Amino acid sequence: MVTPLVIWAVTVLIYGAFWAWYVGFGHKISALDLNRYMSCIEQASRGEEFVESYRDFFAHDDGKEFFMVNVLHLKHPKRESAQLLSKYTSVFVPKLMRKAGHPYFVGLGQAKNLENLNCESDDEWTSTALMRYRSRKDLGEMLVDTIGQEHHGYKLAALEKTFAFPASAKLNLGSVRLVVALVLALIAASMHIGLIS
Repeated sequence: MVTPLVIWAVTVLIYGAFWAWYVGFGHKISALDLNRYMSCIEQASRGEEFVESYRDFFAHDDGKEFFMVNVLHLKHPKRESAQLLSKYTSVFVPKLMRKAGHPYFVGLGQAKNLENLNCESDDEWTSTALMRYRSRKDLGEMLVDTIGQEHHGYKLAALEKTFAFPASAKLNLGSVRLVVALVLALIAASMHIGLIS
């Protein structure tokens, strides 16, 4: 027999399973992992600064989620470049989502830079994307699965220039963890009310 206690117990179990997948257990990058990731990054041949940036980021792993802030400038003609980038994301994003990562915000540029401090004043960015990663370890695994692959070539062919930097959330009003908790609580409360009414 379904009782309010059963409803709430099942709700807690469902959210616990979601939390275990979405948040994980804070597994940090091992020395073996680091060697694998850096070997892959070094093959990208983007220069020593590129390699050392990743090495430093991985070396200070805290096992927690972060967001990659991406700013993109597509090559001309932009229609064809957008199609190439779409072919890249159609492979990359589903793989990222299986690791509880996902696009958090995607926006299209509306003008050239409106404010510059020691930056190029004529930058004209096409778009920006905020991507959520469950951990730095997940990023490393995604790099191993991406660099040198065909879909990564689509990204490189599409972009005139880009930059990306990782950031941890200090204020996150749209937390997926909170949204899922509220939705599950609403469903459970509705079932509870329906049961006793």
